Amino acid sequence: MSSAPRPSADGRTVYFVSNGPGFPTAFRVPLAGGAPARLLAGPERVGGLRPAPSGDRILVASDLAGNERWALSVHRGDGSLERPLSDRPDRIHEPGAWRDGRRFLYRSNDRDERFFDIWEADLDGSEPPRLLRQEDALVGVHAADPNRLLLYRAVTNLDRDLLLVTDDGERLLNPRAEEVCVYDADLGRDGVVAAANPGREYCALVRYPVGGAAPELLSAPAGDVEVVTVDPDGRSVAYVSNDRGYSRLFVRDLGAATDLEIELPEPGVVEAVAWVPNSEALVFGLNSADSGGRILLAEPPSRTVRVLAGPDRPLPSPPVRPALRGARMSDGLEVPYWEYLPASDPKATVVLVHGGPESQARPWFHALLQFWVAEGYRVVAPNVRGSLGYGRTYVHLDDVRRRMDSVRDLKEVVGALRARDAGTPWEGRRIGVFGGSYGGFMVLAALTTYPELFDAGVDVVGISNLVTFLERTGPWRRTVREHEYGSLARDRDFLRSISPLHAADRIRAPLLVVHGANDPRVPLYEAEQIVTALERRGVPVDFLRFDDEGHGISRRENQLVAYGRAAEFFDRHLAGPASGATPSERRTA
Repeated sequence: MSSAPRPSADGRTVYFVSNGPGFPTAFRVPLAGGAPARLLAGPERVGGLRPAPSGDRILVASDLAGNERWALSVHRGDGSLERPLSDRPDRIHEPGAWRDGRRFLYRSNDRDERFFDIWEADLDGSEPPRLLRQEDALVGVHAADPNRLLLYRAVTNLDRDLLLVTDDGERLLNPRAEEVCVYDADLGRDGVVAAANPGREYCALVRYPVGGAAPELLSAPAGDVEVVTVDPDGRSVAYVSNDRGYSRLFVRDLGAATDLEIELPEPGVVEAVAWVPNSEALVFGLNSADSGGRILLAEPPSRTVRVLAGPDRPLPSPPVRPALRGARMSDGLEVPYWEYLPASDPKATVVLVHGGPESQARPWFHALLQFWVAEGYRVVAPNVRGSLGYGRTYVHLDDVRRRMDSVRDLKEVVGALRARDAGTPWEGRRIGVFGGSYGGFMVLAALTTYPELFDAGVDVVGISNLVTFLERTGPWRRTVREHEYGSLARDRDFLRSISPLHAADRIRAPLLVVHGANDPRVPLYEAEQIVTALERRGVPVDFLRFDDEGHGISRRENQLVAYGRAAEFFDRHLAGPASGATPSERRTA
């Protein structure tokens, strides 16, 4: 897959990330067209690229074995190393923004693992990076220019302070009494343009004026505005909205207050947008079920779109595009889900649960999902309550004491599927559940809360005990995670009561657990606990541990092992017609 495009300062090259070699690393492709070429030769996973606004420097963020301890290094346009920028492999250094061709801003938790400080490096000077901002908070960089700095301060995953720093001082752009979600923001001529939801259910395109006036609503398309980038001339802004999971890409003329929609070659998800320096074109990443992850170039005046780089290898032929459906819950809530159907009657169903919890199943390419469909499985990907993309109210419906309401949604989605299947050739066939990260928690919670519901489960880097998860997750994550899950100080007993580990004796379905040893978000201990508990009870459980992975399986050789095992696991436990007995009866027969 190809993603995260960034054009060079001279507008001749686009740098991007691709997993062509079997793991994510840096590539480049001529803007005029041509074959992509690998930029870096090392084994490190690349998580981000930032070409300088002048010259040919590129800032690269990379980690080792999936540990997310991002290190920063400066390279030339040909990939050669100019200098490392960070020297603490036990800490996180995340790229921010260039002020100009020599000064770069980044954040790190060198001082204290719990917090991030803002640093500026002068790459033409001999002095070490200087500290710009220090506070006991999670602070990061949205954008910068020679005279202004746009920062954010995370209160929660969904609540951010937006801070504008100039020679005249610092101003909080969004003072408020309620939560304000800021997905993205950029510096404009007349203030700051942002994807934010002040007083709104959905994030819109808003402008925070220079003088400190109330935010101005520029555009409010259907769904959330998620991506915002102002062109180098400051006359236009490209923005992306999320319409029921599908992306729409717009260019707004800030002077004329008009919008032009860029027609995408197929429905999918636009994951990043960047302007070419002449402001006449933009590059973006598009991930779709049809074509995988591709890098495209759009020229707004002519509305033309062409492909610069595609997937690194052929996709399964033909990939299946999902249908968007919905199921009514017992409390009246409508839960949307994506349904992928095989060419013939499905031999079984896999329910694929996204992570987050504040994430969203969307119509992008998922290799394992497409493999299952090609093998004859129906795949259903629900967006249970708590998912992003459906407004401020919906995303908070699973907070803290309402956590298990989202697990009940899984049960009721399966009930709706069973009702739809009545009278079809696949009525009563088996159902499995698969999820990663928080989705792994949902797998375990469903298997313990509704042991009769699923015939098999696969948990990838999932949470088995919310208490030990919060105790052991990366210190920089704990505060914002407690806003979602609950506080160890106030809610420990509740968190323990809903943790699947403490109801492991209720699990009857066979389980496959997959985890990376270097996971900083959901530590390996979460997998080890549930595997040990099930082995003691004699429940069938398989365990795959990868010593060179972190939060997820990113290397192709490991994906082949892990996903191959998951496919074999579901074939063994789901494939073939059901007997008509309930799942629990089939397992105890």
